[in-house]
This record gives sequence, C-alpha cells and structure tokens, in this order.
Amino acid sequence: MGSVKTSSAPSDSDARKPDAERRARPRGRRPVAARAVTVCSGDGRTWEREDAVLEEVGLAVVVNGRSYAVMMVTPGDREDFVYGFLFGEGLIEGSEDVLAWEIVEGTGGHAVYVQLAPEAARRAEAKGRAVIGGSGCGLCGVPDFSALLVPEALPVEGEVLAWGAIQAALDRMQASQWLNRTTGTAHAAILAGPRGTLAREDIGRHNAVDKTVGAALRTQWAAGDARILAVSSRLSFEIVQKALRFRVPVIAAISGVSSLAVRVAAERGITLIGYAREGRMSVYTHKERVALAD
Repeated sequence: MGSVKTSSAPSDSDARKPDAERRARPRGRRPVAARAVTVCSGDGRTWEREDAVLEEVGLAVVVNGRSYAVMMVTPGDREDFVYGFLFGEGLIEGSEDVLAWEIVEGTGGHAVYVQLAPEAARRAEAKGRAVIGGSGCGLCGVPDFSALLVPEALPVEGEVLAWGAIQAALDRMQASQWLNRTTGTAHAAILAGPRGTLAREDIGRHNAVDKTVGAALRTQWAAGDARILAVSSRLSFEIVQKALRFRVPVIAAISGVSSLAVRVAAERGITLIGYAREGRMSVYTHKERVALAD
C-alpha cells in the first residue's frame, strides 16, 4: 500500500477559462477503464468490443484518527470531494479548517486521512456516520433525522438572474462532461457566478456536487459567491441541502425534482428549476428570481 499526497489546490484559472472542455478531464487517478463486452442484437447477432467503464471505488474518510464514512466515488478529483463532502456535512466552514490530509491507495479501496482544526473535529465527533454510503445516496449512514435540518433561509429579494444566464451554465456543464461522453455513466454539477464557473463529474450525483463545492472552497470561493448550481441529474433534497450550505440561490436540473426538494426550496428561499432542457425550464419555487427575457 502506498500513500499519495495531493494537497495542491486547483488553479482558479479553471473558473476563468472560456472553454469548459479545457478542464473536462478529472485530475488524479484514472477514472475510466476499458472492459471487454459482448454486444447482442435483436436479430441474434453478437460481437465483441471494448467499452469505456466508469470506475467506482470505496473511499474511507478518516477524521482525526476516527472512521467517519465510507463513500463510493469516482476516483478523479478526490481532494475536491473531500473538502466538499466535509463542508456539506457541516464539519468545516472553509478550507482553513482542514489542517492536513493524505490519500492512501490500497487494492481494496482508498482512504483519506484528514486532520481537522479542534472545533471542526468536535463537530465530526458529535455527528458521526461510520457506515457505508453508496454512490447514489447522499444521506446514508446518518444516525437520525436531525441530519435533515437545513441551514438558514436565503433572502429572496435582490439579484434577478436572466433566463439566458441559467441556460449558459447548463450548456457549460454539458460541455465539461468528458467522463459522461466517454462512459455514459457520470453525473455532473457546475457552480456559476461572478468568479466564473467550476464543474466536476462523478458516478454519484451528490458526489459531483460535493466535488464542485470542494473545488470552489479550494480556490477560495466563499459561501454566497455562486449564483447558480446546475446538475445533470434529478434534483432531490440532499442537493438542495448542499446548495443551501453554500448559499446558492438558484438550482437547475436537467431532470425532475422531488417533493421534499420543492418544499424545502420554497421554505428556504431557493429558486428550484427542473426539466431544464430543449429550450424550456419548469420553475417550481420563487420564480421572481428569474427574468424570462434577457
């Protein structure tokens, strides 16, 4: 077993590049593998080929020597995931709460050892997950429903976003989806605001959000700097919760939304948009934040 220290932050130039595809390929361990596959057609023919398959590995998160969670992730951009996951869990308030960290790769999975500042470590001790969370689950392992508590509501009055700005974020997210174009299996998330855009991909939709928030924290974005969070998946409660933690007022999804996501967004001042594709959007909550004409 060898250790891999990857503590350098992503360049903030990612957020300023006009072509999102320049940053499409994930950093870190190769997240795509080639696998032999037998293709069968309805007329009885079969043939062999190699397909690109998205990697999924277990990543154990060990906080101040104590196992906190094991999450199933795509191995690229692991450091972004660690920061975003800890922020979404409410353990850290910013990158300064992470004193040191190290990733160790083993044959059975990966582990990240994180040393948190004292107050953040106390929050981790009080919360505690200590079980496996699947790539499709953002709340697995939470011991009780107190984890469904969401941060303070956002003020609805203020900046109005143009319909075209929301569409532009969705277009840039889709342009950045190198993993999904390669494998057809990855979800994506993007943050957009005055500082530019940041996008990441993962096999898990909530992991993609964590990676994107983590990349923002590591390039010194603060909560409230992003105006839009867009995702390539359905939009359920835990994504609204993560957006609220990072104080993002507008969330747009290519697919549908859940009833709990709508309820929480309505109560907490989030503009929730679903089915944002093919030149249309369904605005479920706080439509006053969206200008229909540019």
